[in-house]
Amino acid sequence: MNNLNFDPIVLTQNLVRCPSITPKDSGALDIIENHLNNLGFNCQKLPFSGDNSYEVNNLFATIGTTGKHLAFAGHTDVVPPGNEESWKYPPFSATIDNNKLYGRGSEDMKSNIACFISATNEFISKYGKEFGGKLSFIITGDEEKDAVNGTKKMLEWSKQNNIVLDQCIVGEPTSNQEIGDKIKVGRRGIITFYLSVKGIQGHTASAHRAENATHHLTKLLNNLISAPLDNGNKNFLPSSIQIATIDVGNTAANIIPEMAKATVNIRYNDLHNSKSLTEWMQKHINDVFDKIDKASCVFEVEANGESFLTKPGKLSTLITKSISEVTGRNSKPELATDGGTSDARFIKDYCEVVELGIRNQTLHQVDEFVFIEDIKMLQKVYLKLLENYFNKI
Repeated sequence: MNNLNFDPIVLTQNLVRCPSITPKDSGALDIIENHLNNLGFNCQKLPFSGDNSYEVNNLFATIGTTGKHLAFAGHTDVVPPGNEESWKYPPFSATIDNNKLYGRGSEDMKSNIACFISATNEFISKYGKEFGGKLSFIITGDEEKDAVNGTKKMLEWSKQNNIVLDQCIVGEPTSNQEIGDKIKVGRRGIITFYLSVKGIQGHTASAHRAENATHHLTKLLNNLISAPLDNGNKNFLPSSIQIATIDVGNTAANIIPEMAKATVNIRYNDLHNSKSLTEWMQKHINDVFDKIDKASCVFEVEANGESFLTKPGKLSTLITKSISEVTGRNSKPELATDGGTSDARFIKDYCEVVELGIRNQTLHQVDEFVFIEDIKMLQKVYLKLLENYFNKI
């Protein structure tokens, strides 16, 4: 591939035109590798598979030999576009209209990757390949789905190869009204419970001979949401309990169902952890089913990441300084922990991590887009951050 273009807008378009729906790559990693190779990075493709998940292509690229080590982490995979007829423009066309760049992945998070590559190009052009430190890219092809064979395994690989990171920026869309007015210094945890209730099937006219699984399940679910888990704290919003699915599978109106299932998803703050919430769930189940002889409830747990908080430190201070110098705003960015999960949940076990990116406004929606001016501004912020981090100002 020889189509090198470090303009962040053009590069965003080229990345968006790769329909990289998890876990397909569709050429996105090749574009990134091609650009970073040109800048002198040592690039390594890292495909991982196994652990009951699909194979994923990943990229680890680094430049520099000694000094403090900054990493940029991101993902090239995107969620499906949904009904393409609902889109104003084809979701992978990267069409620019009225100062907006449309396309699936434009906000989450290909424009952020393009901006950091563009900023890195300008930084190396100004200061050379020996800039007094190390800079790495950690790019995965699976953040949106299983996230089993992506960033987590790349970090394990880096540790095995004695690669030590000092700080990391994750390019998730974090800004609110203006670029840099909000950064993420933590995330809520996520845990999902898959509940299965078994009763006794019977005729609806002979309820005394049956045990309605749905009745017991709805009582349990009502108990789960009858009181909030907590009221939040100074760093986190209140935890959220959401019933995502209820499935009975009964096709007849005169049959009492034997089985009923439900999915409960909880986004929780640092007042809880997956162990305490699993115990909380078991207690609620016991409260309902210990009094019933003919029905039972079992559950499976999927814990995708604990809540965490990165205390304000060197990186958040440098980010704040860089944003102010580029935008001219004196107000400090909001240090937030809201939203879903990101790969920062894995990176925080290795180094200080902060998320900084484009405005969060249309990710995963029909007609996802980014403003052209926001791309330009974010590229400048990333460049200033590189200069400040490596003491070039």
